[in-house]
Amino acid sequence: MRGTAGRLALVYGTATLIVAVDQLTKLVVVRTLGGRPPLRLVGSFVELRYTTNSGGAFSLFTGAPYFFAVMALVVTGAIMWSARRARGWPVLLALGLLLGGAIGNLLDRLFRGELPLRGEVVDFVKVGPWPVFNVADSCIVVGGLLLAFLLGRAEPAGQGGDHGSATPDRSDAGTGPRSSPRA
Repeated sequence: MRGTAGRLALVYGTATLIVAVDQLTKLVVVRTLGGRPPLRLVGSFVELRYTTNSGGAFSLFTGAPYFFAVMALVVTGAIMWSARRARGWPVLLALGLLLGGAIGNLLDRLFRGELPLRGEVVDFVKVGPWPVFNVADSCIVVGGLLLAFLLGRAEPAGQGGDHGSATPDRSDAGTGPRSSPRA
């Protein structure tokens, strides 16, 4: 991926797709499952059910809607700033997933309540013992795990070569043979 425009296109294109799918699925769920019993897909293990959440992940801190709205705005800004500097399409994809998920849930907080930023996030996927979640939540988790994995693999600044690799470090090339340590 070359240039800032290409990098930003991947991040913002991914985020736009995620927001569109997230909001469309929430619209369908509100219209078709609101006030109805859960739709069982795989027994009681996988269900589609309409519920809302005013808190964060796993319904934590339900009494702090402004906190989550402000955090979503901060995270959105941080991702947008990072996207201009990030390299490599996997990192850019992870940032796009995170950005799309954050914006998807932020839109719910903005527009699905009596007052802006006091709205509730629509959740609808129930899998096993996990709390009910949505497309945006899934993208945040996948994007966060992917980013953590990719950053965990990155070489620290100033560290050359692959750790554990059979390829010798070439940083001292041309300085003569190495003496082996004596026991």
